[in-house]
Amino acid sequence: MSNEKPKNGQLYWTDMTVDNPAEVKEFYKQIFGWHEMEVPMKDGDESYVDYGMAVDPSTAAGGICHNRGKNKGIPPQWISYFYIDDVEKALQTCIELGGELLKENRKKDGTLSFAIVKDPQGAVFGMGNLT
Repeated sequence: MSNEKPKNGQLYWTDMTVDNPAEVKEFYKQIFGWHEMEVPMKDGDESYVDYGMAVDPSTAAGGICHNRGKNKGIPPQWISYFYIDDVEKALQTCIELGGELLKENRKKDGTLSFAIVKDPQGAVFGMGNLT
């Protein structure tokens, strides 16, 4: 996968959160020919595996995640993420302009790593700097 940092405001990732990622990853593999890359995860003391999906070894297609841990409560739909340098500032602006916070995740230092929001028309998207 590319290590190049996305530009501010650039669409850079998409994923979905579901109850059974192992089952649905096969669905997308069969349709699109995607390849899976296991992503080790932890929820408390319990370990599990999410999936990064790729078109080929260097081209990401998206992620398929368990509805648990930091992804608990995210709706089961494909969510597109836009890269943003300052997630806190972007979230504040979003809310001031009539957007709504649906889910946030903070890094160990307390800063936001991503936020999932709804725009004033109801469209859902994510913004963050998970690179």
